[in-house]
Amino acid sequence: MTLPSGTVVGVQKFSWPFQQWAGAPIDDRIRKRYGRKPVIDSHGQPLFAELAIIPLLKRYGLEDAIWADNYGRCFRNAMPFAECPLPEPLWGPYGRIVARNGGCSGCWDVIGWNNEGVMFVECKWKGRQGRGQQGKGKDRMKPNAIKWLQSALNAGTPLERFAICEWELR
Repeated sequence: MTLPSGTVVGVQKFSWPFQQWAGAPIDDRIRKRYGRKPVIDSHGQPLFAELAIIPLLKRYGLEDAIWADNYGRCFRNAMPFAECPLPEPLWGPYGRIVARNGGCSGCWDVIGWNNEGVMFVECKWKGRQGRGQQGKGKDRMKPNAIKWLQSALNAGTPLERFAICEWELR
């Protein structure tokens, strides 16, 4: 992807299949608020992809993670929407990026951490595609997210600490 500075960078990507939630429907007001996004079955719990990916990231080496809900302008760690404070291990790295970025707009969906530092993951739904546009999904990187990446790199976060999860429903 091309950063606002004109530098081209390659961000690691991984794909993950999720099972769609088939249990009791969640409150439709919650789904409407978030564009009726799919609900994932995460070990018997109904979650949005941004929350469902957290156990996977923990399985692959992160200590913990949270959803940076840009739409709701808060951090979340459970559904129905449980807000949580920014965890202490993220105060410094997140604050430095916000300062460089001129605010929190564009923060990537999931912020995790371990002893190597902070990790940012952007969740992109592969199933959100327009008619007749195979491979041209509507869920693509937005300019604010690319600006966030530039700000994070400028604040000293290594490129290896960013990933894009392209998820789909089975």
